[in-house]
Amino acid sequence: MDKVKNIKGFTLLEVMIALVILAIGLLGLASLQVMAIKGNSFGQQMTVASTMAQNQLEQLRRTPGTLANGNDIVTDQNGITYTRAWTVNVNQPQQGMNTVVITISWTGPTGQGGDAIRSINIRTII
Repeated sequence: MDKVKNIKGFTLLEVMIALVILAIGLLGLASLQVMAIKGNSFGQQMTVASTMAQNQLEQLRRTPGTLANGNDIVTDQNGITYTRAWTVNVNQPQQGMNTVVITISWTGPTGQGGDAIRSINIRTII
């Protein structure tokens, strides 16, 4: 009997408890990874939308003469459809100036399993 008490090492129960604790920790890290991937995807969509708005603004700046309201639909390489709309308030805030508002909207995941309409606005004076 004395030989059994003096044996050093881990029992099967101790190893199993350690594995359960490790598994719980790894599951927590996995959920963080999923959230990071979704956040990265949303960030990429925001970047695409901002670039589209900036490109439209530059195009309006290069347009000679009177600016007009408009809209169009653009699909990016990831298959997401963006709606781009712009409104021009002529002679606002004063004569010879135009206030331009560009809105980019798209449908993106909410993180709770559904989709929501996302949008950004850029307002400037040309």
